[in-house]
Amino acid sequence: MKQKHAFLLLIFGLFLGLSACNNTDFDQLQAEQNRQDSLERARIQKLLNEQAPLLEAYVHTQGWTNAILNKDRGIWYEVLNVGTNDSYAYKINYNGTVPALVYPNIEVMYKGELLDGTLFDETADGKTATLSLNRVLLAWQLAFFPKSIYGNGQNNLVGGLTEKGLQKGAKIRFVTPSPWAYDAEVQDKIPANSPLVFEIEVVNITD
Repeated sequence: MKQKHAFLLLIFGLFLGLSACNNTDFDQLQAEQNRQDSLERARIQKLLNEQAPLLEAYVHTQGWTNAILNKDRGIWYEVLNVGTNDSYAYKINYNGTVPALVYPNIEVMYKGELLDGTLFDETADGKTATLSLNRVLLAWQLAFFPKSIYGNGQNNLVGGLTEKGLQKGAKIRFVTPSPWAYDAEVQDKIPANSPLVFEIEVVNITD
């Protein structure tokens, strides 16, 4: 009986030891993840600080007289046409307990340039491009989504540039810091860490 009791105590001790190890490993992984997140935030903030004067100078030299600075993201934007009010309502999907943004399809005409005026992409004359909003640059998503979309008491899910988001017929131009574009990636004519300028005309938005 004593041997059986001792054996059970041994098993229980091993279980506690393994649990302690697992908790320690989890804590170490969490600490490392927090460290990496902190380094990434610092890297992005450094780029935003370095590029801010370049973007402001661009806006002024290009004569964007009605340009607005989104201080949270460092994006300068100017709405050239508000489009048709309430032509599209940005939505939240409630599958499960966590609300998620619904990413619509967008039909647009657009062009993209570097700060020096180098054209790196555009739709052909009279042609449009149809894209899913979840497959475009973060800067585009911020341009399209409204400032606030709340779900079931959750925090704001997006934080876009304008109050209602882009609507059908809207036209906007904006210049974005590189972290919300291609960041450190090199893309054909786009060097790493390049701020980008876009002009977008919204032809249609659909689910």
